[in-house]
Amino acid sequence: MLASPFTRHRLSTPRSHSRASRFALVTALSALTSMSGCIGTGRTTTPDPSADAIDDDGDAGFVVDLPAFDGSWMLPAMAPDGSIAVVPPQPSPDATTPIALPPAVSATDGSGGAIDATEASDSSLRDTCPAPPGPGDLAIDEIMITSVAGSGDDGEWVEIQNTRSCSLNLQGLHGECPDGANVRTFDVGSDLWLPPFGTFIVADSSDPAVNHDLPGELLVWAAHTGDVLRKDGATITLTMNAAIVDSVTYPTLKIGVGQSLAFPSDCDADARSDWTEWQPSVASWFPAFFGTPNAPNDDVHCPVRPPAPQEAGAAQQDAQ
Repeated sequence: MLASPFTRHRLSTPRSHSRASRFALVTALSALTSMSGCIGTGRTTTPDPSADAIDDDGDAGFVVDLPAFDGSWMLPAMAPDGSIAVVPPQPSPDATTPIALPPAVSATDGSGGAIDATEASDSSLRDTCPAPPGPGDLAIDEIMITSVAGSGDDGEWVEIQNTRSCSLNLQGLHGECPDGANVRTFDVGSDLWLPPFGTFIVADSSDPAVNHDLPGELLVWAAHTGDVLRKDGATITLTMNAAIVDSVTYPTLKIGVGQSLAFPSDCDADARSDWTEWQPSVASWFPAFFGTPNAPNDDVHCPVRPPAPQEAGAAQQDAQ
């Protein structure tokens, strides 16, 4: 069965127009569809039997049959005063007709690569934070302080998480960690977008053969010589425009070589300064190395602690 060249449309006119003016519109459409020079064999078009039918826009609707639009006929339109106007025909686009596209979306993927308009429109970059990172917007939540035994450790790293539900631009972020008489630093000098609750790593080295193939977004300490994170404790501080965004001071930690210390995903964020909450990672991202770089810390869990004595006594009284 051949497809009909007519397409069924519901056209509407504002209810403020009189019944006569609406009928004038549909009469013009009827004349249009019966013009032999436009579409060949015409087809009679009548208003919807229910002249007061309401379409989706709340206006009176008419059902009309029109040929598929190919640019060869003109569409009459009703002006606000009820008069009939005619819209000039537009050429039908074909393979040789240039089509204007909207401007491309300017964005980056965080590593300097451009994101095209389609990818950007589908990405979390649409929900950007209204301001640069402020206090509490970033959180240090995992550290690898001993990747190999002895000195010359270039496999250390710190994981930092976006705590916001919007994308943060890290441009201008400064990080530092004292190392004896020196202060190791890193700086983000250009646009670097961190998606909602996303993470990035600050490592001693960007060489996969040295950092044990760290995955995901990676920054490195400037002019490092290895062993940035001291084994006997240190303070890591993040600042933006001289304001402290996050800072942690870890004590001397006894932890296995090649094993990170992570703040569990299911812990209360307010407990991050309690280092008894941090747990040695058990998931492995690289043979013989344990941690979850640029991944949720859900391989470990907050320790379950017995209730305090007064809480235990109250619980016993409630049970009685």
